[in-house]
Amino acid sequence: MKSRISILLATFCIMLFTACGKDSGGEPSIEMELIETTTEQPAKVRLFFKVDLGEEHLFETLTQTDFEIYENNSLISSLESQASIRNQSGAYLFSSVLLLDLSGSVLNSTDLPRVKDAAVNFIESVMPTSFNPEFGSKEMAVFWFDGEAEIHALTPFTINRDAIIDSIRSIDTDISSDNSTNLNGAVVQGLSALESRLTQTSQDPNLSTAGAMLIFTDGTDQAGRVTSSTAEATVRSLSSQYSVFTIGLGSEIDENTLRKFGRDGFELAVNSFDLNQAFLDIANQIKSAAGSFYVLEYCSPKRSGEHTIQIRANFDDRSGRFSTNFNATGFTGGCVIN
Repeated sequence: MKSRISILLATFCIMLFTACGKDSGGEPSIEMELIETTTEQPAKVRLFFKVDLGEEHLFETLTQTDFEIYENNSLISSLESQASIRNQSGAYLFSSVLLLDLSGSVLNSTDLPRVKDAAVNFIESVMPTSFNPEFGSKEMAVFWFDGEAEIHALTPFTINRDAIIDSIRSIDTDISSDNSTNLNGAVVQGLSALESRLTQTSQDPNLSTAGAMLIFTDGTDQAGRVTSSTAEATVRSLSSQYSVFTIGLGSEIDENTLRKFGRDGFELAVNSFDLNQAFLDIANQIKSAAGSFYVLEYCSPKRSGEHTIQIRANFDDRSGRFSTNFNATGFTGGCVIN
């Protein structure tokens, strides 16, 4: 029998471990956040968590030897427990949404070719090829918006990088007949599409999920279908399982609003010649976000009752940790971690 328990970091910081994410000496720490705990008979415990090493280590990842696992404050043997800590392909699926403003100000300007080129370069940077060891661990969908009530799907979620690129190159001036901009509504709907996808893929008990959305626009909301406060609240409500980024083009954007929408990163392109670098900067941030998630699986020696598990990480003279509980009722021998 399998059980899936969604856990909020704040709850555990208060209820389970007051020093969550910090070392006991108050020194600079590694930020760690638990996303989800799963238990599976005969005795497997699976944790999905996020590790933030700081901006100076954006592309560094931890290895299994950087972690320690404690049950009820006692260090457990990685060999005896068959402990496995991974953040590569097969451990989880990272889903991205690229949300493009294709209102009249983009389609009917000389900027469109450069917008398409920058989007293609972004996709090539984020999505692995079929020859890459990471192939299959990342997927992307592309949506676009204008002034209409609903966003439009250009490409459904897929791991096929070439299919996504082909869809971008197919964009032309005839794709939209509504020159207005439903930016606020697009933000809400794009995040809803991403959340729905993660909910769908997480039905697989052996697959953990996280995701990101990049919003590109050259203007402000004109349609008035959804308020900016509603869109901002939607972004704020997301857990750290999600990352949201924005790119604004030109001088007609509302930079303050776009910074709030892009809570994890915002880039300003003064003109379309700056777009390529803006998209690549966000691509690097998304790749860093994707590499910050880890999956721990191990065979617990416990056979009944409630227990506490604590994960500690050590890196570059810093440490971090978090704690949570699991129930071992019904656990037996025979557990194997593949």
